[in-house]
Amino acid sequence: MTLLTNENYSWPCDRAVRSMAHKDPGAIGFTDAAFRYSDYDTPLWARTNTQDGRWHRARTSPTQYFGITPDACWADLIRHENLRTDHELAMVRMALWVLQLSEQRIADYGAFEKAEAAGFPPDALIDDDWNRCQVEGERLRELGYRGVMAPSAALPGDLTLTLFGGRRAVGWDDSPLVASAIPAKVVTIGAPPPGLLNRVRYFGQEHTGYATYAKERARRERNA
Repeated sequence: MTLLTNENYSWPCDRAVRSMAHKDPGAIGFTDAAFRYSDYDTPLWARTNTQDGRWHRARTSPTQYFGITPDACWADLIRHENLRTDHELAMVRMALWVLQLSEQRIADYGAFEKAEAAGFPPDALIDDDWNRCQVEGERLRELGYRGVMAPSAALPGDLTLTLFGGRRAVGWDDSPLVASAIPAKVVTIGAPPPGLLNRVRYFGQEHTGYATYAKERARRERNA
């Protein structure tokens, strides 16, 4: 089994994570606004995703990704497109959507400590290699979770919410008749704010939030 080393400890980093003796994460509800960018005429879909994502493999189950704040969404776009300058940002024309979510049974990995408590490798939450999260995503679906809350890999200190299964957007003022219908509207069509560039964590860079957690964990172990 391959090991990924962080600070003075190691976590499994391949499919063996599926058979680890770890607890089910706590389940939370989420009833609030969330954000998503999309270059389609809708921010949601019921079809399977055509590309891999952190919590899913391509052409398996539909999966929807959200930022809890607009900055988390924009940071993900900046990171994904490797935008590095204000000029590059100014060239972006993207729709940012706000969606009113009301979801239950969300796996709570919203802090590295919560993943640790459940026995899931905390570094996997922000690893550039998505394999361990994809395996865990399959497990969470099988256990009946409807999604997962986790730290943002692109914007340390912020959160992302992933929902499992198909969803469809309805008008912002509509009253959804089924759980898969989500009120949504476009907030803006434009570019990420320039001041966000120096806060984005690009691929290959240290995640400052995880680094702080890892140092504190190592300190606790030394003092134990």
